[in-house]
Amino acid sequence: MHNIHTTAGFVINSRPYGDAGNILNIFTRDLGLISVIAQGIRLEKSKLRYYTQEYSLGKYSFVRGKEYWRLTSANSILNFHLNNIEDKKIHKLTHEIIARVALLLRRFLQGEEPQPELFDCVESFILYVQSNFDLDIHHISSLESLIVYRILSLLGYIGNDIEIDITIKQGPISISLLDLVTMKRKMINQHINKALQESHL
Repeated sequence: MHNIHTTAGFVINSRPYGDAGNILNIFTRDLGLISVIAQGIRLEKSKLRYYTQEYSLGKYSFVRGKEYWRLTSANSILNFHLNNIEDKKIHKLTHEIIARVALLLRRFLQGEEPQPELFDCVESFILYVQSNFDLDIHHISSLESLIVYRILSLLGYIGNDIEIDITIKQGPISISLLDLVTMKRKMINQHINKALQESHL
């Protein structure tokens, strides 16, 4: 009898597997970054295909296989491709930011190590993006700096800086916070660039 593990997850990327399956890289809250086989997911009749597209947030259930986890069920929390952003330019910008965040996670996460605080950080960012359709370009740029700074800080690549307000590292995302990030964005980006250069990843 296989144990079924159910956890929140963020689909980072996928690639074809066999005739109709995909291998998904999913950053999960309870299991860390895992590779998952989703059999038959590319078939039109598959009920799970809409919940497993790249950059989807969901509740996923898995059983452990010899080499990969295997997907048994999925429920959507949020699917980026089904959102209600009407402004195509803003939609494109937010899609690009989420894609870059996914790439950053794929680059820095090392295997199946649970990081619930990091997951909660990423989840809150994605949910904020999807529920605030009126963000302008400046706020979107500041939002990207904010989430990348927080991810690298939580992973230990950025230390404390007395000139960076604690709310930037930990406070709930809001327009007022993004305004604060905008004022300190040059400094924040310097920390980010230094961390990326020194990581050698």
